Amino acid sequence: MPSCEILTIGSELLNGSVLNTNAQYLARQVTALHIDVVHQSSCLDRESEIIGALDQAFQRSRLIIVTGGLGSTPDDVTRQAVARYFGCGLTYHRDQYRHIVKHFQSSGCGAPPITRCEAYFPTVAKPLLNRAGIALGFYVLRSGRLLVVLPGVPRELVNIFERCVRRLIEKEVTDRPAWYWLTAKIIGLNEPQVMRQLGRKFFKRGEFEFGIYPEIGEVTIRIKSKQKRLNAGLGRELKERFGPRLFSFEEAPIASVIGRALRRRKLTLAVAESCTGGLFAKRLTDGAGASRYFKGGAVAYSDQIKREALGVSTALLARHGAVSREAARAMAQGVRTRYEASLGMSITGIAGPSGGSRRKPVGLVYISLADQNRTRTFECRFLGDRSKVRLQAAARAFEILWRWLAH
Repeated sequence: MPSCEILTIGSELLNGSVLNTNAQYLARQVTALHIDVVHQSSCLDRESEIIGALDQAFQRSRLIIVTGGLGSTPDDVTRQAVARYFGCGLTYHRDQYRHIVKHFQSSGCGAPPITRCEAYFPTVAKPLLNRAGIALGFYVLRSGRLLVVLPGVPRELVNIFERCVRRLIEKEVTDRPAWYWLTAKIIGLNEPQVMRQLGRKFFKRGEFEFGIYPEIGEVTIRIKSKQKRLNAGLGRELKERFGPRLFSFEEAPIASVIGRALRRRKLTLAVAESCTGGLFAKRLTDGAGASRYFKGGAVAYSDQIKREALGVSTALLARHGAVSREAARAMAQGVRTRYEASLGMSITGIAGPSGGSRRKPVGLVYISLADQNRTRTFECRFLGDRSKVRLQAAARAFEILWRWLAH
């Protein structure tokens, strides 16, 4: 099976200033093309470091993807390092520079002279035009190996990869084996619970590679095999074992799956959040098209806003408190009514680190879901720091909403 190495360049990646999302994106895309990613590495913005990393990569991998160091500042030396590695000079690409000039003109200013260097590439390479930014990408075919060099700006990298690099890899790396992938996303269970429900018998159905990846509130299973029929059988068994907790056989997040379910049933949703501070609404609207099912939300942090924006009564808050089953119920009903939505959802709790008591400790959260006929309220206890409590509360709210929609 052909192998791939991903090399990301930049001191900011090594010192932790920037999260290396490019490596994650590229690894997923390359793996989906049935190519094993066998090495990932990062190096400083130094020619000697880059040349050394390239030399190692060419010795052990068929496909090498490099990102970063194609800008116009003095520490951007990737194109020079690649040219030096192959013993060649640099070539000017007129069309890319025209794009750079237009890019700056659209912002109402001229292109700084220093950006001209971003239209150069090694003479042994072929250009990969960048239409989402200004740094030119390029690739080199040498001794049966493919080197692809891309900008480090994530949106530019994604744009070039989607537009032409995927096709380039498919064309040049032809001995990719036929693998079949199965993805299953399960909500409301942790990794040990999923493994317990799978049992040993599940792994005796045939030869396949199995991976399990937990997140807060959900678990993703990925299976890779050479038999399409085996994957189909495993998928049916997963559905039987987990029922409605298995919310998707795709990589789509739970918010997107819920959005499709709301659209399919022609339902709308409004949300009232307290301790999560809008986190639930943010995730719900991350994908395009959310306006078709999401009416809006209120971050009702203070009692005043709970009263004025949601209609929660002063007497109820005085008697039961803002973190209570009764307050959550009133918030869900209030946001549903005031936003004229099919469903109303509320989250209220104590995220900490202060504000708890023996009767109402940190981590206590109430989540309520209301339609025109009934309201259901759930008491939850979460462990962890403030951030973790908020993340768990939002995840539990998605689980509650999904299970309501799945029945």
